[in-house]
Amino acid sequence: MIRRGWTLLAAGVLMTGIVPAYAGDPEPAPATREASLLSRCWSESALAGTETERRTGPNSTRLDLDALRAVALPKAVPISTVSRGSIRSVTLPGNEKLIALTFDLCESNGRKSGYDGHVIDYLRAEEVRATLFVSGKWFESHPERAAQLIADPRFEIGGHGLVHRDFSKASAATLHDELYLTEAAFARARARLMAKSCAGTADGTSAIQDRLTLMRFPYGWCNANALAAVAGAGQLAIQWDVVTGDPDPRLSAKRIAQAIVTQAHPGAIVIGHANGHGRNTAEALKIAIPELKKEGYRFVTVSELLAAGEPVIAPSCYTERPGDRNRVAQVKKRGRSK
Repeated sequence: MIRRGWTLLAAGVLMTGIVPAYAGDPEPAPATREASLLSRCWSESALAGTETERRTGPNSTRLDLDALRAVALPKAVPISTVSRGSIRSVTLPGNEKLIALTFDLCESNGRKSGYDGHVIDYLRAEEVRATLFVSGKWFESHPERAAQLIADPRFEIGGHGLVHRDFSKASAATLHDELYLTEAAFARARARLMAKSCAGTADGTSAIQDRLTLMRFPYGWCNANALAAVAGAGQLAIQWDVVTGDPDPRLSAKRIAQAIVTQAHPGAIVIGHANGHGRNTAEALKIAIPELKKEGYRFVTVSELLAAGEPVIAPSCYTERPGDRNRVAQVKKRGRSK
């Protein structure tokens, strides 16, 4: 029998509703909920990703910061002291074999990232739950895809900063904007979804995520001030302990899949990309996911993973200590955005 939640957060996060209790096997997502919103609002052809959308490149369009600052957000409930830090994996009880796949959808100023629908389409086809860490700028530049992801009960949405800045070098004001304006962008994307006529008549819209409660640092970099700012915003800082390496163009789908399968363990958090920066990601998933299923793994969101066991929390982020660099999904000197 799996424990209902995680001891460190029993008096804090769980009671504020940030991490839902794990309630047994989460797969597959209820068909009635899928039909009630996602497939009511979009046809299969409208949901399907295209190769054109994967493309990334320079783009001079900048965020409308005034519009984001005008969004009214509910007051954040800070994370309890014992839960502050960077969460890298979860220790599970007994023989539970749960694993969380996560995918970053980041976008920086001066560029437009893509949408790797081949990744999302495959996750949907295989009924695989996952957590998506999305930057505020990506929400704003991909309004229809953002609404689709929020509407899909298979996916949990986390924040990934506003424009993919290095949080370890950010001022207090910049940290505030990176966190709160990203949540504002999420709120705007959610509002666009709920304004659709199909959403107004659909069942189960009350179950649609209404806050960002998880956050991933761009590049995996942070410092004490950044960790405190994230906790103050009522969000858990989520890192990883299984790296796909998918931004590296030299890695084949087979090698990416091998990295996932060989590093996988119960309670693992896997990092990949769904914004066009991940090369061969979808093809790698088609190799790795069936293999992990054969080994008895079940795929859950990060929040479900946290609720099923106890998190492994570090007081710092990756690259701050010797030996951490091999855990990071991109290498700074190569100049690739994670």
